Amino acid sequence: MRRDKYGEDVGIISIETDSTEIIVGRKYWMDVTYTAGPEGVAVGGTLRFKLPGFLATDYPDGVPVSCPDSDVRLESSNTAPGEYKKTGCEFFTIDYLFVTVREKALAPGETVTVQYGRRIQAKYANAWDIAGPWLVEVAVDPDGKRTAPGSGFFLVPDAPVLTFVSEQAVRLEVTIPSSTVVGEPFGVCVRARDKFQNLASGYRGTVRLTGFRSADQMRRRPAALQEGDANVSPVGCGPEAKLVHTFTVEDEGVYTFEGVVFDEPGVHRVEAHDEGRAFRARSNASRTTAEKPAHALYWGDTHVHSRVSADTAAWNELIASPAEDYLYARHKSDLDFAAVTDHSDNLCSEDWKETQDAAADHYEPGKFVTFTAVESTHRPMRGEGGDKNLYYLADDQPYTAEGGVAETYAFLKSLKCKTMSIQHMHAGANWDLHDPELERVVEVYAHWGNGMSPDAQPPMLCGGKPGNCVCDALEKGLKVGFIASADHSKGRPGDDFFWPLGPYQGGLAAVYADGLTREGIWDGLYNRHCYGTTRARILVEFSINGQPMGSELACDGARQLKIGIYGTVTLDRVDIVKNNRVWQSIAGNGALDVEQELTDEEPERDTDYYYVHVVQVDGEQAWSSPIWVSGA
Repeated sequence: MRRDKYGEDVGIISIETDSTEIIVGRKYWMDVTYTAGPEGVAVGGTLRFKLPGFLATDYPDGVPVSCPDSDVRLESSNTAPGEYKKTGCEFFTIDYLFVTVREKALAPGETVTVQYGRRIQAKYANAWDIAGPWLVEVAVDPDGKRTAPGSGFFLVPDAPVLTFVSEQAVRLEVTIPSSTVVGEPFGVCVRARDKFQNLASGYRGTVRLTGFRSADQMRRRPAALQEGDANVSPVGCGPEAKLVHTFTVEDEGVYTFEGVVFDEPGVHRVEAHDEGRAFRARSNASRTTAEKPAHALYWGDTHVHSRVSADTAAWNELIASPAEDYLYARHKSDLDFAAVTDHSDNLCSEDWKETQDAAADHYEPGKFVTFTAVESTHRPMRGEGGDKNLYYLADDQPYTAEGGVAETYAFLKSLKCKTMSIQHMHAGANWDLHDPELERVVEVYAHWGNGMSPDAQPPMLCGGKPGNCVCDALEKGLKVGFIASADHSKGRPGDDFFWPLGPYQGGLAAVYADGLTREGIWDGLYNRHCYGTTRARILVEFSINGQPMGSELACDGARQLKIGIYGTVTLDRVDIVKNNRVWQSIAGNGALDVEQELTDEEPERDTDYYYVHVVQVDGEQAWSSPIWVSGA
């Protein structure tokens, strides 16, 4: 929950700009003027400006700030002046501009103007590259004593709003279910994206679907699929299917074609074409079976923040609520499950109730799965074992923001529902505190980077030190499966392209489950029948002696490894890791898919572990959960 409060009679804000509707990434300028309230601003008092698109690191020479009274000296910085120990919305100060009054007080009615984008060498600033509404926010510490609730600053009410709209579409993106059944209709989600990865809401192209299979090295089907062709193999349509669509304003850049079917078993993909714009996109792969599989593959994001979290609200107070996060995940990102995991130290009872209600209201078995969850970030736990997400199999249980790992885990085990904890890697991990009952999987990748090992790619932006990586847990004998997630997503679960502090996108979790229900996804995670990717929906199949990823098995003979990897682009390589080293590496050789059976007859330890690491030519990766094999 954001702790800052709006003040009364603390001043007003006005802006001057060419337009309040701005295309993302374009040059624009904006003069933001604060007019002091009846009490003015004392010497030592500070104004805090939140300007859409502003990052202090991009402005080493500062931003022009002026006051008509030349005796008022203004000192600008991206660092809050004086000792700062309060919590409000200043999670990072890098995207704030602090302006402190020096030498002479700012009198009532006097103004301070920030000329954003008006520089000698760069007349205009770049608009932020994320579409959506943004507050032009100003907060004030009138007396320099930081006495306001939260961060010590009073928010100035009635903040102006700018709207950043997407650029024109530059590509299409297509997703389909990773598990399908012959003859059973499914949806094909087509998204138009601009060059900044926003959904291109202005896209009005006409898109046609076609299909092909590729388990046999991308052998194309001979016939082009036309609208109404119900029997073209392997893609057909149900009685109400529509395979051509012209996007409208109501689509907002996303449309799902319903009623599509595959009419034979195998691994299939779908293509979407906009011939007028020369757009062509291929979907992820789907394993199609003659009968409903015992375990289907589902995609989700288990680490999502909303405006309840201070770091997210600080970025833009108009960011999504927990309910809006779930709506985006289901209807925009085409995810099967998600969990909003706001920071425990930002929660109050009202926030927790909102979190629980959002999870309960948006759970629809067979359609979309949610979990009530929280990120445990209280300081004792940070010092002991890093950040963790805590998950509940019910929507009516309490949370805790007190104590360290042992106390938190004891609290979870005392509740009247199943609970689970997933370790993050960007803050490091203390594996001595591992609880095998609660910690079944680890978040191997998020937009912070790859936490597998200190030399993993892409490297962690923080953390990643010897002893606290995922490989260290495995070498200690801990049995943890792998997932990946976003971490923030800025109101766009599944579309975490937008993080100003690092160059990486968020990942996704893939779970094999016996159904799209809470219990099914929960059991898939708990049993480690899951894997993580850097976002690409790479289809990963991995078993040893017929047992799936995440399994523990005893074997006194040969170990038969079966691997099926079905990429979203051509594969660079597929590594089979055994006991923290690459045991076998299979070159992609320009193929979308790799299917391989290998035999290992040389045990090395009492218990050996194996997992699969996939790298595509576009840099996207996937990590299967390990399989542990011991002697019989």
